[in-house]
Amino acid sequence: MELAIKTREIEWWFWAVTLAFIIFALIGWIPGYYIVMALSCIQILYFAQKEGGLMAFPTQVRIVYFAFTLFGLWTAVRFPFYFLLLIGTVMVTLTGRCFIVVLLKVMPWNKNLAPVASCEIISDEKKYS
Repeated sequence: MELAIKTREIEWWFWAVTLAFIIFALIGWIPGYYIVMALSCIQILYFAQKEGGLMAFPTQVRIVYFAFTLFGLWTAVRFPFYFLLLIGTVMVTLTGRCFIVVLLKVMPWNKNLAPVASCEIISDEKKYS
């Protein structure tokens, strides 16, 4: 697995900044949870505009991710869920691969997507929509 650090792409920066705030949240800085939620919401708006709607595959990925971030509102489960988000976001930020892509590929409304060999979503988002 090769590194996919793409500092010239805004999409990569969305994930990198989100990753930093997940780390801050997990080490005890409570506002970090809310910043992660806000960044995730901003990604939805950005990709809905960029891709032409909420049903575009890259936008769907951000909607699911945002839904996962909402567990930060529930104090009893915020740490374990954000730890899982940490692992996933590290994967996306460093390798461009994401488990949410795999999940969404099997959803009935995405059956017409072309099959892909990898789960890259940072540099090759157009192949999913």
